[in-house]
Amino acid sequence: SVYGFRANAHHHLGNYENAIIDYNQALQIDPHLATAYYGRGMVREAIQDLIGAVADYTQAIEVSPEFASAYCKRGDAYKLLGNIQTAIQDYNQALKIDSDSLAAYYHRGSSRYIAKDFTGAISDFTEALRLDSQSAVFYSDRANARYALKEYQKAISDYTQAISINPNLAEDWFNRGRSHFLVGELNIALADLNQSIQLQPRYPLAYLVRADIHRHLG
Repeated sequence: SVYGFRANAHHHLGNYENAIIDYNQALQIDPHLATAYYGRGMVREAIQDLIGAVADYTQAIEVSPEFASAYCKRGDAYKLLGNIQTAIQDYNQALKIDSDSLAAYYHRGSSRYIAKDFTGAISDFTEALRLDSQSAVFYSDRANARYALKEYQKAISDYTQAISINPNLAEDWFNRGRSHFLVGELNIALADLNQSIQLQPRYPLAYLVRADIHRHLG
């Protein structure tokens, strides 16, 4: 509808109040417009009305039960509310409908990481990388899960991939340096910590780990 299109434009411009008004108008004209519920849900999520967002995504799903993106976005809202297992259930449903949903794999992976299911997180981040092999974030997050499992060499490999794609994130240099330190590669660890501090001079943990490395090196 015209209201729906204008609501989308308001949404993308950050005019959230006007977007909600137009989504409301679109739904008064056609209360079975799943995309309007979905769009209004995204606006409500953007303004931190997470309960309202869940309600709108639920309405979108009721109108259109095969709406994979609505399950995925409802999962995001549940995750932000701290309902991690409920979020995972929604990502599962999104993947039943669309087995190549990049967003569902990635966000289920991050939810599994929060739930300390690190093996499950690695599996999901691997699927996300199958769909987008140039994402530094996916490599970094898989590395974090591998680090949590003390798979330090595999973590180093993933941090290296993340850094090769985006070398400007101090956290990746820090995490790779910390991993090198834990496998006894002190000089390589020191170089990574130096780079981390160069990128982010106010990084207390990096100074702490670097001091520990200096202590071990004598």
